[in-house]
Amino acid sequence: MRKINPDLKERLLCGDLNPLLDYIKSDKQLRLEVRTKGEAFVYYRKGLALEIGGLKVDKKYGKVPPTDLAIQKPEKYFQQIKLAIDDWLKSGNNRNEFDTQQHIAYHNQDINERYFIVDMEYAFEQHQIEKSERLKRAKFDLFGIDMIDGRMILFELKKGMKSLTGQSGIQDHINDFDKYINGKNSSIFRGSLYRDLKNIISDKRDLGLIPDIKLPAIISTNEPQMIIIFHPINELEELMFKMKYGTLTNVLIVTDNDFKLKNPY
Repeated sequence: MRKINPDLKERLLCGDLNPLLDYIKSDKQLRLEVRTKGEAFVYYRKGLALEIGGLKVDKKYGKVPPTDLAIQKPEKYFQQIKLAIDDWLKSGNNRNEFDTQQHIAYHNQDINERYFIVDMEYAFEQHQIEKSERLKRAKFDLFGIDMIDGRMILFELKKGMKSLTGQSGIQDHINDFDKYINGKNSSIFRGSLYRDLKNIISDKRDLGLIPDIKLPAIISTNEPQMIIIFHPINELEELMFKMKYGTLTNVLIVTDNDFKLKNPY
């Protein structure tokens, strides 16, 4: 279950972690996400910049700052961890889609627009399912709401035409989505999706990260949907994509100049 531990939330709201929360909210390059086991993580360029509750950071980023600095001097901590993640990305770990993913999350936070992004890197829990029956790749790039249709949306992001086919191409994602939403354990996956949606919104609202969202009454019963988001590398790719996929209803497009989710036409 995705729900911040009450004690951790209290520390963020009015305890020793409140300056950290204030700094996160002031820095548009950072994004706090609600995680399982009562945790909350902070992402930068979709790199895991801090596990707040456990005060941990991944050592793979190289020379990382001591995590207690995030409590004492959050601005200094994030200056240093950003540099570490930037250097890590430059050293053969470039993940083009990840920057786009965080841009989309940041630019689609208006409850008056059609799509509202709730979470990045949403992963289905499977502890209720026998190990032999658990599905691989139970993770989606973005989780959001269609405020007009009253529908939960799982988004998969593709950057560049080469990403659309082959392993982890569009068809693979469609197949994965169908296994979760319509497969043998669909009732478990659908139930956890709606439960997590409510918990994430509640936690983020309480922390002042998002406005108060009034979920459409039909959202719990409406069929969840998967949407492919395409980010073209150049104008030619944008044109090619529109010609091939532009009439599909489950496709959206973003560009370097506009990360608002919208249809190709």
